[in-house]
Amino acid sequence: MAQANNLGHYRLLAVDDDADCSELIVRTALKCGYEAFPAADARALRETLSHWRPHVITLDLSLPEVDGFEMLLSLKAAQFNGQVIIISGQPEWLRNQAVDLACVNGLRVPAHMSKPVQLAQLRELLTTIKASLVPPMLNELNEFGSPSATGKQPSPKPADCDKRDGQGCSPNLMTLPHSDSPCP
Repeated sequence: MAQANNLGHYRLLAVDDDADCSELIVRTALKCGYEAFPAADARALRETLSHWRPHVITLDLSLPEVDGFEMLLSLKAAQFNGQVIIISGQPEWLRNQAVDLACVNGLRVPAHMSKPVQLAQLRELLTTIKASLVPPMLNELNEFGSPSATGKQPSPKPADCDKRDGQGCSPNLMTLPHSDSPCP
């Protein structure tokens, strides 16, 4: 996997042991303007995080040797400051529990999706996330929660994570707007 240290690039890591699914997510992210790579398991995720700082991680809840719940705790331990999109074939109630665990641990989850992935919904979500990543935030995320080169402290977790409404971290969870996406 190539290292990517260019500031200003939007980066996505697709964590899924199903190569077809992760490649589909990667191709969609590339079309939306992200630099994107797949990771097939927890070991690959940890290795990738050690040298490449994604802004977005898509996470399957059923990985070999470790489940997605454990991976959420690992992301917290790694001080991951980006956004996590849960994409799993697991039932909705289990995906909701994963969102709740992520929120309690300070992770940002803008949405969860079932498999098979609905490409239009994924493109729209990635476009929305990309638009929210302003240049100062990109620099902060490069350091996994460490102060950026400007000396600013990273933004705290969104307030809506503390005010859960049964929908998880975001009031827009699973209710994405339907508009024309600039992604092909």
